[in-house]
Amino acid sequence: MSVEERNIHFSKEFIEIDGHQNGLFIETVDFANPILLFLHGGPGFPQYPIIKQSGLKWEEHFTVCYWEQRGTGMSYNASTQGEITSEKLIADALIITEYLKEKFNKEKIYLCGHSWGTLLGSIIVHRYPQNYHAYIGLGQMGRHFESNKDTYEFLLETAINRRDKKAEKDIRSVTFDKDFSKNKGYRRICSRYLNKFGGGTKKTGYSNWQGIKDLFACNRYTWKERFNIPKGIYASYDALCETMAKSDTVLLAPRFEVPVFIIHGMYDYQTSYKEAKRFYEKIEAPSKKLFTFDNCAHSPFLEEKETFIKILKTEVLGE
Repeated sequence: MSVEERNIHFSKEFIEIDGHQNGLFIETVDFANPILLFLHGGPGFPQYPIIKQSGLKWEEHFTVCYWEQRGTGMSYNASTQGEITSEKLIADALIITEYLKEKFNKEKIYLCGHSWGTLLGSIIVHRYPQNYHAYIGLGQMGRHFESNKDTYEFLLETAINRRDKKAEKDIRSVTFDKDFSKNKGYRRICSRYLNKFGGGTKKTGYSNWQGIKDLFACNRYTWKERFNIPKGIYASYDALCETMAKSDTVLLAPRFEVPVFIIHGMYDYQTSYKEAKRFYEKIEAPSKKLFTFDNCAHSPFLEEKETFIKILKTEVLGE
């Protein structure tokens, strides 16, 4: 029987932390697999639906835990979640880590973050290396202000190169400054043009509408959970945007005591390649590798799945 034909063990669980229910999905073809905790981006954007829709089969090599962070999707409950802060999410992640270690009888697990999840993940592995085999950063965050400056320049240059006068005028109408994270005009032009111009979720073939469709089509969620997803996206962004805007991940996580793997798309303008490369070059780690995907944007692990899986098998797991 081929690996593809083997049954995937699936569970949907809720872990109570400080009186608040944190939802998670766990998938694997074999419970003997090493454990990988995945920290989604956003903030507040659950990625289980897009990962399943894209057909990434990393559950063949890991037991993958998709934890939805406090205030996100399954973990959205305005009456119990309290104030959402990065420190609270870090504390939650440690509790989830301990839960996974105990549940699967492992001394250590792998931690993988995407986008916003790389900010959390970097800090967690920097502070608590004893829990983790390695850190994997997908769409690694660096300095968020400088990254978004790269984003704005990319949008404007692309509009000019495409001779799209309407888009150029629209983008020029927005002033990019230190308050970019609260600037509704800037958020609007990112939403309107970033996926369209190939610097967003994927370099080609992914629209905002597709993202919404993936979320609402996922039958692992109840309807209440599906409707909580957009609420969580807005609430999480409002709570965390300033923390994110002022962040420099190099300062927050300058040293690692475990191997570090950074996987980044050259055309990523949600978390710019330039900033990811700076992070990689400045951090200290016993071993570190940067994998550049020349024809990908913000999701190289979904845009070029086979190459990503090969890196996991040969580099991360050393198979």
